[in-house]
Amino acid sequence: MKNSKLAIEMIALDTLTPYAKNSKIHTKAQIEHITNSIKEFGFNDPLGIAGTNNVVLEGNGRIEAARMLGMTELPCVRLDHLSESEQRAYVIAHNSLTLETGFDDAVLFAELEELKEYDFSDYGINTEKYITTLENLQIKELGPIRRARYLISIDVNHNDRVVDLIAKLRDIEGVIVNETVNEACS
Repeated sequence: MKNSKLAIEMIALDTLTPYAKNSKIHTKAQIEHITNSIKEFGFNDPLGIAGTNNVVLEGNGRIEAARMLGMTELPCVRLDHLSESEQRAYVIAHNSLTLETGFDDAVLFAELEELKEYDFSDYGINTEKYITTLENLQIKELGPIRRARYLISIDVNHNDRVVDLIAKLRDIEGVIVNETVNEACS
């Protein structure tokens, strides 16, 4: 580990220099999403800077968002402990690390269900895409089960229990209840 003692410094926005060789693309839409995130949650992720010119190695998109919000200083951590080639490599590594994996679909679905008060589209997240993907996965996985049919006979002499049982069955995801009454011949 190169440096275990990073300190956050507040640096004037107009003294920060964007990294000239930044290969990360920041679209206008992404800058808007970053801006919305900062408005909602605050500026919680310090920029990584280096050198006397305060070159921004990571956080160039956040600088644009901060400008849109009229911010004048930003939290930064100095990465001067890295050599010039390490700084350049870090820029690429930092920008690509979050692209390596996706989400745990089940956990994401549960979180989106519980956080319905948030409009995640403000942050560039298409929740409908995730929900549709998860529903399609569920249908694919449950497909063979959904085609199975079970016949359950219930004694109608215990009418209250029958009503409760049918209600419980309806609450189980993927279970379809078809009620039929067969009258016994006397």
